Amino acid sequence: ATDLHPADINGKADPYISIRLGRTDIRDKDNYISKQLNPVFGKSFDIEATFPMESMLTVAVYDWDLVGTDDLIGETKIDLENRFYSKHRATCGLAHTYCTHGYNAWRDPMKPSQILSKLCKEGKVDGPHFGPAGRVKVANRVFTGPSEIEDENGQKKASDEPVALAALRHWQDIPGAGCRLVPEHVETRPLLNPDKPGIEQGRLEMWVDMFPMDMPAPGPAIDISPRKPKKYELRVIVWNTDEVILEDDDYFTGEKSSDIFVRGWLKGQQEDKQDTDVHYHSLTGEGNFNWRYIFPFDYLMAEEKIVISKKESMFSWDETEYKIPARLTLQVWDADHFSADDFLGEPRDG
Repeated sequence: ATDLHPADINGKADPYISIRLGRTDIRDKDNYISKQLNPVFGKSFDIEATFPMESMLTVAVYDWDLVGTDDLIGETKIDLENRFYSKHRATCGLAHTYCTHGYNAWRDPMKPSQILSKLCKEGKVDGPHFGPAGRVKVANRVFTGPSEIEDENGQKKASDEPVALAALRHWQDIPGAGCRLVPEHVETRPLLNPDKPGIEQGRLEMWVDMFPMDMPAPGPAIDISPRKPKKYELRVIVWNTDEVILEDDDYFTGEKSSDIFVRGWLKGQQEDKQDTDVHYHSLTGEGNFNWRYIFPFDYLMAEEKIVISKKESMFSWDETEYKIPARLTLQVWDADHFSADDFLGEPRDG
């Protein structure tokens, strides 16, 4: 979901998904996401339905509350029966490519060639006529496409499915019976609240696949669970400093000097900052350390973000997850015994 309306006094929400269809009522409140207005739910639900009794699907987002009843943030309604019988074939979107394995494996129990034959029969269209390889003729139109697919072992084998898919993606070009078929896509739906008519309470990114029970079972659902960060360890060696500002005046000689140390931390983890030892009484701005920092962190490679989970305050019920850019901060300081340490500078690129 994106841009959810805040439901708590802290300007955030603890959203979770609720689904209603006929007598089925699923409330996924155990998997609520703490203090987030742009949550990634990454959940898939399987429901059996019978038309026309169970045709109106309601997908709602609720705000979880520790005390009292949960509040409705917003909901969206989908007429499944209308979709199922649509001539645009909105049951399962057509993928860009035909794959038999991997994350983009074909989800529909009917292969492209079977779908094409069914549409031709229902629309009383001549075809499909396959051949030569990579060509198919439907009515008076000829479509071309790949003539091979790759199996799990990387071996190429001949197949009519890619060119049949190419014909389906241009079904609107068939005279008379043709119309645009729904492609594979994620739909963005507004969330509305009956108590606040006409005002969007956020948006939900989702999709719906529908498969008749008398057809072969479709393949396993796509795994859309949120990516898990990997643990890394950043090691930083602070060797020496040069030309550091001399901050202190010697009481007796008047000489300028600094008691130099270097401070470092990862962005978002200031409370875990680390300091080198102190190079006392540097008269030239040079400091020698040979000091090593070790910063453990969780990193999402795909998003190039560090993931931090921590409680916002001592009164927080659970941890909140933050995703922030990976940035290392290094600063040079002057140590003082009887007053606060003085900040001297940091690299320009942070």
